[in-house]
Amino acid sequence: MENSTDSKRVVARWSEHFQKLLNVPGEVDHETLDIIPQRITKTRLDEIPTMARAEVPERWRSNWGRWNSCRNMKHGGDNLFNRLHQLITNAWEVGSIPQAWKDASNLTIYKKGDRTDCGNYRGISLLFMAGKIFARILLNRLSTYITPEVVPETE
Repeated sequence: MENSTDSKRVVARWSEHFQKLLNVPGEVDHETLDIIPQRITKTRLDEIPTMARAEVPERWRSNWGRWNSCRNMKHGGDNLFNRLHQLITNAWEVGSIPQAWKDASNLTIYKKGDRTDCGNYRGISLLFMAGKIFARILLNRLSTYITPEVVPETE
């Protein structure tokens, strides 16, 4: 019985550590937002993803059709690729993505020092592959419209 109590305390401690680390409240100054010049809406941002070469990251499509970075994608072939495209297209048309695409499994990797100190571990997040591809498509589309004047490299 003592081990289960210790395990619960350890899990609670990790939960507390990551809550403090990852959930930092932010404030928005609405006056500052009003000063930022608005840009013309680009229609390409609304277009349904084609999953063409330009929209899927190179490392995920090296040797096109043999997804080397993810074993399931690699062995799934065209059927899995087409199904993934349908899922992403559906999410795009509906305007929301499944919660599973947003959620991550957090793991910790020990760096060095005292193993009982949470600060001596590095957290990593494992994400659902479809969510990563969806996010990459969004990033690729948005990055063509973001200039260094809008978002400085230091941020």
